[in-house]
Amino acid sequence: MHDVLGLDMTKNGVYSAVPFVSAIVALPVAGLFADWLRAPGRLSTNVVRKIFCVAGCILTGGFFILEGYVGCNPALAVVNMFAVIASANVAFTTVATDQLDLAPLHAGKIKGLTSAIGSLASIAAPHAASILTSHRSTRSEWQNVFFLTAAVYAVSAVIFVIFGSGNRQRWADDTSSEYNIL
Repeated sequence: MHDVLGLDMTKNGVYSAVPFVSAIVALPVAGLFADWLRAPGRLSTNVVRKIFCVAGCILTGGFFILEGYVGCNPALAVVNMFAVIASANVAFTTVATDQLDLAPLHAGKIKGLTSAIGSLASIAAPHAASILTSHRSTRSEWQNVFFLTAAVYAVSAVIFVIFGSGNRQRWADDTSSEYNIL
């Protein structure tokens, strides 16, 4: 917002915050739609989780790539980032609930583990962006950041389709562990 669009820091903060308003609408709507699709006679939990993960990740990656080509129009950049956040929240319906689908008794442990691993990406992302924009922080350098981000989303979607599940796991009801408190 500052380097490419030339916005001063006051406007930068407002323009950067506005897209997150989309989460207020997108997450509950996507969640309700996912639950509706999971109703008896429609689709299995596994299929719904994979659809929402892939749709959210692919749309998010596509909108990130588009962000590199919106030009120097701040309003268009904000609208596109609004779509990025909304799309990411479609995928988040799977991320936020899949632990409960897999193993309700162990969901807290799984969520803690996946959140810890996911936090590594939060540490790596600013470093990757700074490496890719280290020369002059130009539009073309930021396009590389957006392409990398889109690739991460696409690879994540493929990995979840291949290895992910929304089905209860056979080990999920094992309560014999001495670490179980309840």
